[in-house]
Amino acid sequence: MSISHTQTETETARELGAFERTIDLYMHRNPVQFSLVAEIDRKVSEQRLARALQKVQAQHPLLRVSVDRRAPQARYRWAAGPVRIETAAEGTPWQAIVAGEQTRPIAHEPGPLMRTVLIPAESASFIVLTFAHQITDGTGGMRVVADLVAALGGDEECGRHAPGRDVPPSQETLLQALEAATPPLVPPQDELMNAPGELTRFSGRAPHVSALALQRGLTARLVTRCRAEGVSVHAALCAAAGTVFHRAGRARVRVLSPVDLRRAAGLPDAVANRFAGARTVCDVSQAEDFWKLAQHHHQALEDQRAPGVLKANSQALAQQPPTTPEEAEAMMTVVTAADIQITNLGVVEAPAHGRARLSALWGPAQTTQLTGEHVLGVATCGGRLRMTELTHDPLAVLLPDMATVLAQQCTEPDAPSS
Repeated sequence: MSISHTQTETETARELGAFERTIDLYMHRNPVQFSLVAEIDRKVSEQRLARALQKVQAQHPLLRVSVDRRAPQARYRWAAGPVRIETAAEGTPWQAIVAGEQTRPIAHEPGPLMRTVLIPAESASFIVLTFAHQITDGTGGMRVVADLVAALGGDEECGRHAPGRDVPPSQETLLQALEAATPPLVPPQDELMNAPGELTRFSGRAPHVSALALQRGLTARLVTRCRAEGVSVHAALCAAAGTVFHRAGRARVRVLSPVDLRRAAGLPDAVANRFAGARTVCDVSQAEDFWKLAQHHHQALEDQRAPGVLKANSQALAQQPPTTPEEAEAMMTVVTAADIQITNLGVVEAPAHGRARLSALWGPAQTTQLTGEHVLGVATCGGRLRMTELTHDPLAVLLPDMATVLAQQCTEPDAPSS
């Protein structure tokens, strides 16, 4: 892919914001990258995929940068190269590719900070897109998937827009300008909530990958029942995960939920990091009433999603950001420690574009090097909610039992709880 004469590899695109710098410092020793798996209902050649990626890369500046760590302040620099594509043997399980992607860190230089694996199938194609976390989050990655499907389908709209020349601003810059009410009082977190996690030194060991899709009927019943109960589907997933862990003997379960700032704080959409972390906790005594447990998670998340809270937390990080990998690790092991992380992309539209249609989406799939972690990615596409879990300490029943719990709580005759 060519870049304009004003975007040379020696030129700074912009400095990393405080949140981006924290992620990058953590990634000096702890690779954090995530994969999205797009199933396309057509055969796609490597050449066609390369042309489509070239179009998408032209639209999103952070898909054509590297991270320069040599300056006192880390910065994005323009990278001239195309997104790397590998082609796996036909019929290779995508789960095996996703596991392998977690064993190969994406280097911060020379860029770009994304790569792709094409898996041909009998009458379809699986495309595994892997992103370094310095440049985007799951929602941003999903926008890349949507634009890629459009480009693969020959959608001319994908090429009509002027190339994206300016790197999206950092989320701190956007939140600073946000007119937000005084943050509500969030109940203080107890010491057990903030007990730090423990890092496992990265060794390239492949994680276990589990995946499960709910049937369309169950997905629809889950959405209907959640609306009746006044809770989000995400809160129900938190409650289902907690229920399974409680049954496995854990008295207390912490759930980490990334919050999409585009929806929570009205930040503009972009292929960039636009998220914050929120944690909720439940103990075994709350597991007896599923919908009350879901309401507990829902309300706790709502409190933490308030724009004033999000802005205040962002300002606190901007004022005292970590400055070394050790400080970033110390921070991350406290704020992200949890029994399970659940990233829910919500409903992903799957429109057809000419000759290509997104027929399924799996992910986000990642690990973060925290000991004992369970990282669950959720996306609903084509009317089916799909769950993808990565861990080095598998609990074999986690996804099947979560599905069973949800099915039991969403049977047709049940009336909403009072």
